[in-house]
Amino acid sequence: MKSGWQILCIVWGLALGGQAQDVLMRAAQVRALPPDRALQSVPVDLQAVVGFIEAPGGGTVFIQDETGGTFFRAPDRTQPMKPGDRVHVKGTSMPGLYLTGIIAQSYEVLGSGNPPVPAPAGYEDLATGRYHYQMVQVEGIGRRLSVPEENHSVLHLALGSRVVEVRVDAPLPDGMEAWVDARLQITALAAGGINDRRQLVFPYLRVSDWSEVKILKPAPAVANLEALPAARLLQFDPGRIPEFGHRVRTMGKVLAAFPDGQVFIRDLKAEVQVPSSPPIKPLVLPSENARPAAMAVRLASPQLLKPGQLVDVAGFPNMDGFSASLVDAVLVKEATPVVHGMEPVQVTLKEIASGTLDANLVRLEVELVDAYRTGAGWELRLLSGALPMRALLPEAEDIQDLRPGSLLQLTGICRIESSTDQGFRSRPERAMLMLRGVEDLVVLSAPSWWTVQRLVGLVGLLLALVAGGLLWITLLRRQVAKQGEALRRRIAHEAALEERQRIAREFHDTLEQELAGLSLRLDAAVTRPLEEKARRLMETSRHLVSRIQTEARNLVADLRADPESVTDLSAALQELADRTLSDLLQVTVQVEPPLPALPVHVAHHLRMIAQEAVTNVLKHAHATSIALGLKMQEGLLCLTVSDDGLGLDQTSTQGQAGHFGCMGIRERCLRIGAQVEWLNILPHGTQVRVTLPLTSD
Repeated sequence: MKSGWQILCIVWGLALGGQAQDVLMRAAQVRALPPDRALQSVPVDLQAVVGFIEAPGGGTVFIQDETGGTFFRAPDRTQPMKPGDRVHVKGTSMPGLYLTGIIAQSYEVLGSGNPPVPAPAGYEDLATGRYHYQMVQVEGIGRRLSVPEENHSVLHLALGSRVVEVRVDAPLPDGMEAWVDARLQITALAAGGINDRRQLVFPYLRVSDWSEVKILKPAPAVANLEALPAARLLQFDPGRIPEFGHRVRTMGKVLAAFPDGQVFIRDLKAEVQVPSSPPIKPLVLPSENARPAAMAVRLASPQLLKPGQLVDVAGFPNMDGFSASLVDAVLVKEATPVVHGMEPVQVTLKEIASGTLDANLVRLEVELVDAYRTGAGWELRLLSGALPMRALLPEAEDIQDLRPGSLLQLTGICRIESSTDQGFRSRPERAMLMLRGVEDLVVLSAPSWWTVQRLVGLVGLLLALVAGGLLWITLLRRQVAKQGEALRRRIAHEAALEERQRIAREFHDTLEQELAGLSLRLDAAVTRPLEEKARRLMETSRHLVSRIQTEARNLVADLRADPESVTDLSAALQELADRTLSDLLQVTVQVEPPLPALPVHVAHHLRMIAQEAVTNVLKHAHATSIALGLKMQEGLLCLTVSDDGLGLDQTSTQGQAGHFGCMGIRERCLRIGAQVEWLNILPHGTQVRVTLPLTSD
């Protein structure tokens, strides 16, 4: 029979998901619940043992049963708890940061007992999250102690070749040095740093107080450790196999010390062989290639050391990239005063490429590729052939004017940043120099002013000038051609105008004068007594001469006028009508606006066509009226000259001997792209129709 709590859970599950939800009654069931399922507030009814409480009187409580571990959070902590208490927790699931936990709606302390039995664990168990939020027991070597904040301390524990933090919710006790380099057994809660993707970034251990840290084997006395040369660290030595993980002791003179605790020392006597080029097989190397051995040391607590001081240090051996170093080191004895500085080893790039000068103080000459400022100081990129190389200069207000291509003399600590394997041999892949200060950087020679960038810039400038010159020449040629064409048109226009004026003068001085004389003679002859037939003949001849005089004067006026002065075709037609109008002939002009603006030569040709048509009417039509028309019709400019004369024989427009009027009209129409028609109109008369297509431009 189900309890009231289980019935309530079933009803709650039906309300949330439309079907009954199983009640989780084991820690492994809660632990295995996926995050999306945990968000559905699955009911939990669990009995387990308290293993760890995050903070007294509040926070998260970590519990375990025989299947695994989980945690719960109680908004209202009404009953005190301690590790070993057996509790009954009722609530719902929550996703948690890494694995599913419980939101407790109620809990009850059932009684006290022993804490959960810890599971033996190694680094891999912690890193994979196998025992996450469970009590574990680990064994390792104490590396160092630190105090991140008040009433909290951290023990750095070496589990094999890896180091994890043991975070203790208590201050450091007296005699804390006893834990360093000792083999320790620690019972703690397995935990770790979690990212937003629910991934375990790094593991660590949680301990309530230092009582959970037990010393299995005390640390050996530092003063009793054998001082080893730096060159022998982590080397194969069948006669001496030290216990793995414990610290060793060495002595040397300081080459450089940096504020972050990095110290580089050089052995007093030990030397290493530096080949001039990497050998393919073992060789017997000459003694002149020997270089003093050096090593990197990282102090647990940075101290102010100066180059040249003799130091006695003890630390844990560690492969630092390419060569052995000591980490979490301490000074066995106080450093001696500086007797004299340490001289750098004068080297070449080939010697650096061998890797045997790692951690040593070297000096070399190299060409600068680039220099730029970083958050930690200056970084110099160096020209080093097949081995990429850079130099780091600590923070400085200013350095010398460095330009790419400068020849530099650099003094600093040589570091191999990465390596690559070639068979059984490891070769340096990248190297750098750690300069101690601006005094370690000397500019031997400045680069040539002619850099690649400047040469490219100059070539670009020259190309731009050439392109600009070619463009200017092209524009100038176009301008000269345009001005030359305008000048040619002007000269031709002035020549044509002068020729027209010359012809006009000749007409005026010859033909018009002769006609004037003939008119006077005819006037005199009419005044004499004549027969009626002769008088009519004289009168007709007199009128004919008068008409010829009028045409001659019009011709002279047209010749003296500038063709390009005709810009308003409507006004020109009205002027033509006014000049032709007489007592015997009525001339009218009808213009239908709007009319487009016409080029000067087009307006001139249309005016001359209209004048020639009017002249033909005066000569041949015997008309009493002439009508001039101008309008736009379906994109065509229409010019019409209509009369009420005798009409026109179409064959007469094709040209006859001695008659050139119609031929001239056709030629002018051809010049401007117009069409001309001669039409007979009823009841009698003729119409000359000229149509000119106009574009929308």
